[in-house]
Amino acid sequence: MEIRQMRYFLKIAELGSFSRASQALHIAQPALSHQIAQLEGELGHALLHRRHNGVQVTEQGQAFYSQAQRILKQIDDVPNVVNRSAAQLRGTVTVGLPQSTASQYAMPLMEALRERHAGVGLELFDEISGNLMRGIHSGRMDIAVIVSDDDALLANATALMDEELFLVTSAGNDVGPKIPVASLATMPLALPGIGHGVRALVESAVRVHGAVLPTPAIVANSMSIMRRAVESGAVCSVMPWAAICDEIRAGTMRAVPLEPRLSRRVHVCWSKDSGLSLAAQAVRDLLIEVARARVRSGQWLGVELL
Repeated sequence: MEIRQMRYFLKIAELGSFSRASQALHIAQPALSHQIAQLEGELGHALLHRRHNGVQVTEQGQAFYSQAQRILKQIDDVPNVVNRSAAQLRGTVTVGLPQSTASQYAMPLMEALRERHAGVGLELFDEISGNLMRGIHSGRMDIAVIVSDDDALLANATALMDEELFLVTSAGNDVGPKIPVASLATMPLALPGIGHGVRALVESAVRVHGAVLPTPAIVANSMSIMRRAVESGAVCSVMPWAAICDEIRAGTMRAVPLEPRLSRRVHVCWSKDSGLSLAAQAVRDLLIEVARARVRSGQWLGVELL
């Protein structure tokens, strides 16, 4: 088994296609197929199901994917272990961020990383918490900011903050200074799909106050779609302040407190099955530092640091 074969397999699994992986790796597709066939022959299992529209990773392939991720990260971290110098850290760190507040983390983290660890690169994803959790457990992501009130579901984690959720409306919608949580059941709402953290929180809070949340007027697993729908005045939504801070500053949207207060817990997580590289440790620590600094400086409202 060769290191390059692991890298080839990971790229095919991530892109879902031999042809796309061939282009990304700059290797001819027949040669790539030959390398994977050799790998599967040595392991004695099919790692990929070939289909007319791409590939699907087998059960054995999923196990190999996680293990290969760990091995390659350890190999890539060898120069950092030898140098032991923060100024000389090298490597790429994969970070998952929640869709709703990704912008609050991404740019400040990139700027701070450029100043502290110029040799470390970032690969950023913004996804819903369920996908971020799967990314951490599979090894696809090194670090993720995950919203969850169930600590048992988390990998290694540092609790970062409690983030308040608001009723968000267009600027011209005068709903009063505060809104009872139960009133959400009577409003046209734009919310994510079933299973999304915010949707579940809102449904549970409304139920506790003796009401039932009807099917939202708009169901969208896209923050940009929900923001635009709210901005148009057609619906309201439930989001943290950070999700609409630019619109609040521009005067097109407003955040109205809910009564009683509704909040969600935010953690910085990493896999419990594999140690972080030195570069990933540096990024994790810097991510926590930058987020806390923004809150303390007043640039990030509606949160309580933990």
